[in-house]
Amino acid sequence: FARPDSQVFGESVHGIRCQLGLRLARERPADADIVIAVPDSGNAAALGYSRGSGIPLDYGFIRNHYVGRTFIMPEAHQRSDSADMKLAVVRDVVNGKRVVVVDDSIIRGTTARRRVATLKQAGAREIHLRIACPPVMHPCFFGIDFPTQAELIAGRRSIDEICRFLGADSLGYLSQDGLLAPFRVPR
Repeated sequence: FARPDSQVFGESVHGIRCQLGLRLARERPADADIVIAVPDSGNAAALGYSRGSGIPLDYGFIRNHYVGRTFIMPEAHQRSDSADMKLAVVRDVVNGKRVVVVDDSIIRGTTARRRVATLKQAGAREIHLRIACPPVMHPCFFGIDFPTQAELIAGRRSIDEICRFLGADSLGYLSQDGLLAPFRVPR
């Protein structure tokens, strides 16, 4: 939830997220034409992925800033409806292209599945999802509303099953070592 201009434990939030994207590009490469972010959560990691892979970064989605975080909404219909209103595809950017889509996480899969479908409808040839953290497999009890493992897409499916469910051509998560690599704090 930290803003990109924040410092957390002496670390630049934006800088760490860019480094996660760089590491993600090394760990989970994709043969593609463009990299796009799921705004705003994937912006810095997508920038890092682009830099690390040499694949150009572009704006494939435009975010509606009047819709909040969809994954924490309590009702499934609210999450689905809000996910549809949250992001619009820039058709000219993705049409006919192999696209790497970078986001910070996948929680339930609601937004990711709908985004893959809208990218396909906009003419994307291939969609390669890249996630700048390991799979979220266990509940969080610190203020984020996903209380049971059954609600988490990675809590009940393998990575291949998640990829098929989302309708992507490939899916790659950052490893636990990759997540920890940018930090100067001893582990």
